[in-house]
Amino acid sequence: MRKVYGWVLLFLGIVAAVPLAAAQDAVTVPDVTGLTVPVAAATLNRAGIGIGQEISAQWTAESGFPQNSVGAQSVAAGTSVDAGTKIDLTVLRSPNMLLIYDDNDFTLINQTGGSIDLSGISLRALDGSGASFAASRWGATLREDRCAQVWSVNRNGPKGLDECDYIEHWLSTTNGGEHFWTGAGGATRFAVLQNGIERVQCPVANPGHCEFYLPAGSAAGDATEHVYFAYTQDRLAVINNTTDKWMPLQGLRVLNNFAPTKGAPVTFADATLYGRNLDPVANINQLAPGQCILFTNSSPTAETPPQPCDVVARLDVGPSVIFWGAAFDVESITDDQPHSCPVATADRLTLCIMPR
Repeated sequence: MRKVYGWVLLFLGIVAAVPLAAAQDAVTVPDVTGLTVPVAAATLNRAGIGIGQEISAQWTAESGFPQNSVGAQSVAAGTSVDAGTKIDLTVLRSPNMLLIYDDNDFTLINQTGGSIDLSGISLRALDGSGASFAASRWGATLREDRCAQVWSVNRNGPKGLDECDYIEHWLSTTNGGEHFWTGAGGATRFAVLQNGIERVQCPVANPGHCEFYLPAGSAAGDATEHVYFAYTQDRLAVINNTTDKWMPLQGLRVLNNFAPTKGAPVTFADATLYGRNLDPVANINQLAPGQCILFTNSSPTAETPPQPCDVVARLDVGPSVIFWGAAFDVESITDDQPHSCPVATADRLTLCIMPR
């Protein structure tokens, strides 16, 4: 049996925090060179700027910055830009994954130097039909210099490629809902995600070729393995309490056992929940270090998070439907065990840390 872990802490009092800054017409671009991408995202978002394309560049000992850090930014630090502008980042690392595809077949080639965990990898069309494919359909892992292949038509066996030592996994599917790379429904781009983190966007093409960097190992290096809740009776925040990692929220949800309809799900990465109370430059699917989502019971005194954080989304709900008004279940995407956070305690701050 897998180990179930979680921590619940109670503290007296509430720590005030600075609310989300108002939008400005012009902002100054900060210097994010030398920072990791999650830290760069937090820094840019705080200034009212988003991340555009993430471009990989070869890292060498002479690069001047650490491996896997930002080596260049498309707009120079100190430049005045419109709030909401997105800038591209050049990240110093070497592509270690290769995708080769056409309208019939798609092959993923592992060049990381070790095995990769397929269970956290998904591929999805970014437009058109929104087709998606879970890499776990191939198997649990993919070994070094081996390939996984999927076909959109019936097939008796895989197609060999010079780039592959061996086709370790292959399958065919006529389910159009899985044909993310074919352009079905007018799709023009697809993305590869690892544990909820978008690693690359690739164009739909026939033939197509796309390279990207993928941290090896199931932990994926730059993503948390936990989710952090801080709450009192009138407010709750989901906070990325790390200093240098993403906190992916895609697929994570809690069950509301306080509302009249018991067990109603609350999905944090659902942008439609927040309406206009959503920071347009932040990525609700993955919180950058120090970012948070704030929920309140609509009390006029619940204006700030229960702990300091950069609020990127906010939802004010009626006191009768706050999910933290009773113990709430956390549906983890990293294990298959039940987890529950306790009801908010009167006049105290509750922290609940559970597997993500």
